[in-house]
Amino acid sequence: MNRIRLIFFPFAILYTIITSVRNSLFNLKFYKSKKFKIPLIGVGNLSTGGTGKTPMVEYIFKVFSKEFKLALLSRGFKRSTKGYVKANKDSNSSNIGDEPFQIFSKFKNIDVAVDENRVRGVLNLLKHSKNLQSIVLDDCFQHRSVSLKLNILLTTYESPYYKDFILPIGNLRELRAGYKRADVIIVTKCPKDLLEEEMKKTRKDVSLKSHQNLFFTSIKYNNFLLGESEININDLSDSKVLLVTGIANDKEIVNYLSYKNIQFDKISFSDHYKYSLKDIKKIELDFSDRIIITTEKDYQKIKLIDKKNKWYYLQMETYFLENEDLFKKIIIDTIIK
Repeated sequence: MNRIRLIFFPFAILYTIITSVRNSLFNLKFYKSKKFKIPLIGVGNLSTGGTGKTPMVEYIFKVFSKEFKLALLSRGFKRSTKGYVKANKDSNSSNIGDEPFQIFSKFKNIDVAVDENRVRGVLNLLKHSKNLQSIVLDDCFQHRSVSLKLNILLTTYESPYYKDFILPIGNLRELRAGYKRADVIIVTKCPKDLLEEEMKKTRKDVSLKSHQNLFFTSIKYNNFLLGESEININDLSDSKVLLVTGIANDKEIVNYLSYKNIQFDKISFSDHYKYSLKDIKKIELDFSDRIIITTEKDYQKIKLIDKKNKWYYLQMETYFLENEDLFKKIIIDTIIK
């Protein structure tokens, strides 16, 4: 725990009381969770971000959206609009949020909508989308106003929830005990060569309940930089490179570029950063001789801004280290049973 954060210990106690009372009121049925006939799949976390929710949501759509009619409902964090908005040909990262827009751009066979009120969002999706078989809700672990048929909790291998503390002395949105609500727990961003002994230790530390399943996933990057053109990343070993990120945790992409023996400078902005023309002009002026690389989420916002340089992004995806077939079965059973 960061010693500076200990100063905020009294606020952590207050935050604990508030979140615990709220969860207790839901547990005691004083607050009701709205149930829907359509199966809802939630993907969320206990921490404040950086667990890999978007790659996991994309995995679900990549594997299952050809077989089933699916939709995404997200809050649309930091969007310029309010209320319910369904994505269409005029949508962009500003009016529906960067992550929903990224998914909408990649998966043409699903419906994407945003609404800070999840109950209203589900009702509107059911009203405006035909023949839906399931809705995936992004970042909804604390949104208990809706009843999920499958609740997926993500936590990173490096910073698992059971070693973390509640805000503001840690990064947890609620007490660790909240993990008990999950049906599936996925340890994300694992080392690619994670040993079975380490998995066993993690299983013990997680302390699974009888209704829960545990999975381990890792991240991989496409070797081709995408954007206005395409470059093989292996051709950049002698190039001057600048990495620009505006995500919660850029350690994965930093490690990947280092693994590829690419020398680079880095500019980091806050998560969900809204880039301005002024930002882009300054970056391009200060680093005019660089090949500029960013994340896929950042590129969705940057590509709408006039640029002189060519900007590229690395596409990432999640994959299972074991028991992928069991996870697929759980998703299928959730949708059809």
